[in-house]
Amino acid sequence: MNIKALIKSMLLRKFATGLLVFQLILTLGLACNSLLLSIEANEKLSRDVGFDMDNVVAFQIRPTSEAFLDADFFLSIVDEDMAALKALPEVSFVSYANQLPLMRGGNYHSIEDINHPEDVPTDDQFNGIPTYYTGKDFFRLLGASMFQGRNFEASDDATRGYLENTDFEANIIITRSLAEALYPNESAVGKHTNEGRVIGVVSDIAITPSRQYAHHGIFKYRNMARAQSRMFYLLKVAPGKLQDTKNKVLEALKKVHPERDIKDIFTMTQHHSDYYKEATSLAILFSLLTAFMLFVTMISSFAHAHFHASKQKKLIGIRRALGARKKDVLLYVMSENWLISVIAAGLGIASVIAINMLLGKVISMPKPDVTSYLSCVIIVFISGTLATWLPAWKTTKIAPVTATRTV
Repeated sequence: MNIKALIKSMLLRKFATGLLVFQLILTLGLACNSLLLSIEANEKLSRDVGFDMDNVVAFQIRPTSEAFLDADFFLSIVDEDMAALKALPEVSFVSYANQLPLMRGGNYHSIEDINHPEDVPTDDQFNGIPTYYTGKDFFRLLGASMFQGRNFEASDDATRGYLENTDFEANIIITRSLAEALYPNESAVGKHTNEGRVIGVVSDIAITPSRQYAHHGIFKYRNMARAQSRMFYLLKVAPGKLQDTKNKVLEALKKVHPERDIKDIFTMTQHHSDYYKEATSLAILFSLLTAFMLFVTMISSFAHAHFHASKQKKLIGIRRALGARKKDVLLYVMSENWLISVIAAGLGIASVIAINMLLGKVISMPKPDVTSYLSCVIIVFISGTLATWLPAWKTTKIAPVTATRTV
């Protein structure tokens, strides 16, 4: 294989060759960043969330009657709801909550030790902590394990306490990461904070993975008792009974009180997928763009190789007449595509970095690495080889005697 001859041949078709090189460079940039987005999306979806998503369903409920503005009436209906849902044979645990894990937005509080000096600023990581108002069986329903201390008990219900006194001190449970940051090198159980006394530390669960402190959370056994507030019901259902349970839940709640808007019942698995929908959608979009660009590049490679073979017919004829074998002719035609791919691979690094930097200004982008780039180079190289193979193979079918007649 004569590299100089190949380069000279490519220079005779500067525009066509340059366009193909540009397409390959752009394809590499898109392919590498698409691969990075796909890897990141899959990694997010595969992370351990710290709780059981299987057979856990949730739905939001909104009262439509003014009667719910009365706190006592509101709480009486919630009690009836809980009893009706627990009575369903497919349901093992029921809880309410003002918000779900894996949510953006919601209730946020700051937390500090009750003896924290007033003149010392609170660390930023203790500001804006997602704060949950849940039922007694919230952690049992999710299958979240207690790291220290105990779970909620009936005596921990702080609903009435807050209704009677806004300064009521509740018993709270906090996540392990928050406990270890707030009370390093000592147990948080029994400590008094501005949010209440810590009775338990739950193992980390995925609360807001998009934030820096993804596992920080505060939990109180309390119902907000306000019709204007958002409230979810969560149920742990028997395997394979999801659809039956949905129908029975709607019937049971309508019997308790019909004047309520019950939104679609969804599984926590669906909720988990929806939380990462933006990341997965971007990965799919860029993968489709890469596939389209790769297809266009393969067509260009095919046309370039076909044009090269037709224009070099005389030279190929002479080679065949002088004893060149079919595999030599095949190698000659395909070598130009390989050389173009090598040039594009060298220049494609700039394309990958440029596209990564542009995307990084609007979305969170992982940085490219050698492995991902080489993987894309191999994919593009194989695609170009496949596209070039057919015109190269057809060239080997030219008989020497036929080729020499064109000389």
